[in-house]
Amino acid sequence: MKSFVIGVTLVLFLVSHSSYGQELPEKVVNKNAQFWISTNNVFRIADRWAILNDIHIRRNNFLADPNFYFLRVGGQYYLNANLRLATGYAHLWLTPTGDWDSFQNENRIYQQLSISRRYEKMNALFRIRLEQRFFNNVQDGQSLKDDSFVNRIRFLVSAGFPFKQGGPTEFILANETHLNFGKDVIFNTFNQNRSTIGIKHKLSKNWKVDCGYMMVYQQLAAGNIYNLNHTLRLFFYGSFDFRKNKNLPFNEVMHGEE
Repeated sequence: MKSFVIGVTLVLFLVSHSSYGQELPEKVVNKNAQFWISTNNVFRIADRWAILNDIHIRRNNFLADPNFYFLRVGGQYYLNANLRLATGYAHLWLTPTGDWDSFQNENRIYQQLSISRRYEKMNALFRIRLEQRFFNNVQDGQSLKDDSFVNRIRFLVSAGFPFKQGGPTEFILANETHLNFGKDVIFNTFNQNRSTIGIKHKLSKNWKVDCGYMMVYQQLAAGNIYNLNHTLRLFFYGSFDFRKNKNLPFNEVMHGEE
């Protein structure tokens, strides 16, 4: 027992002093105001199948500078009215320095499970999404030809509270957490968290819009550098039914994000 205590004490001493004399990096938080607009569409082509399409534009310094452009397509399978599986492909063009010629390209494959339910006073959505992300790294406007790969898992919880039962307008709250994993992930297993508050309104039979505030807190790959983005978001949601039997219900709970 005495030998065990001495051994544990020695290990703790070595761990606690392993960084002695080394200067630890300082935490850096970069703050920015952003504007994010998107269209998020579902095309129902059969009782069990739909086509998904998202288009996103996000800008820095509110509207002054470009941040990214994003396109996603996919197919969705309905296990039942409330449970859905989807998979697809996405591409992101990122301008980290604001230089229009310095896009960092990201190819992304994703799979997701979403569960939604409408209650008398609340519309709820839970979504879990897996992403395989392939980055084309860019430095000083030039491709480094050393593409990197990162896995990411995302957990979304979203709730809408109608102002009036059956009415066109609802108050929305949402939170989504992103976690990285894989051999290339060293300092930032936590990727980011997005918290949203806003208003969603039904514009027509096929279109809804939500406008609100999103706070994005993101940890970069270096580990000690974070982005805190205060974002005004304007998201449009399109639902289009191409089924022969349109008597079946088609009124999904939707929450769109890159």
